[in-house]
Amino acid sequence: MPKIHEIMVTAILPAIKAVGKLEMENVLSDVKEQNGMETYQNILRAIYSGFSLLKEAAVKTKTRIDDGIVDLVLEAVKESAAANEIVLSNR
Repeated sequence: MPKIHEIMVTAILPAIKAVGKLEMENVLSDVKEQNGMETYQNILRAIYSGFSLLKEAAVKTKTRIDDGIVDLVLEAVKESAAANEIVLSNR
C-alpha cells in the first residue's frame, strides 16, 4: 500500500510539474540572455545529458515523484532547444 505522502504528491504532481517547467524555462531564458548563445547551448546539452541519465535511474525507483521532477526539467530543456534550433544529442 503506497504511503500517504506519495499519494498526496502524486495527486498534485501535474500542477507542480507545470509550474516547475515554466520556472525552468524562465531560468534557461535568463541564462541565454546573460551568457550568450554558445554558453546557452552548452548548458542545455549538459542538462539534457545529465538528466537523461537521471531519468534512467528514476524509472527504476519505487516512487513516481522523482520521475515527474526529472521529466519537467527534460521537457523544458527539449522545448527550449527546439525553439532555438539546438540539437541536444547525436543519438
